[in-house]
Amino acid sequence: MVRIDGRSVLSRADFYAAIEQVAATPDWMGRNLDALFDVLVANWPKPTLLQWTHATVSAAAMGPDFDILLGVLRDAQSEPRSGFTVQVFDDPADPTEQTP
Repeated sequence: MVRIDGRSVLSRADFYAAIEQVAATPDWMGRNLDALFDVLVANWPKPTLLQWTHATVSAAAMGPDFDILLGVLRDAQSEPRSGFTVQVFDDPADPTEQTP
């Protein structure tokens, strides 16, 4: 499982930095949406669960970039061969998936 704490992801650069910390992320990954999708689908182990906690903090700080990144995560999730799942939470104790 990969957990991203939205309190420390306040920009697209912060998000990519968090993804780059995951051991399965290759060094060659570019900081762009296509590369992100490719890594999630082809390079991360299967299955992988990514939980984005405190997502409302990220959403407020990032504006439209939050929705763009979340869209890529959900696209990767819908790819049958990815084995990737994303869950978005307002806080870490919330057991239900939410979308801010």
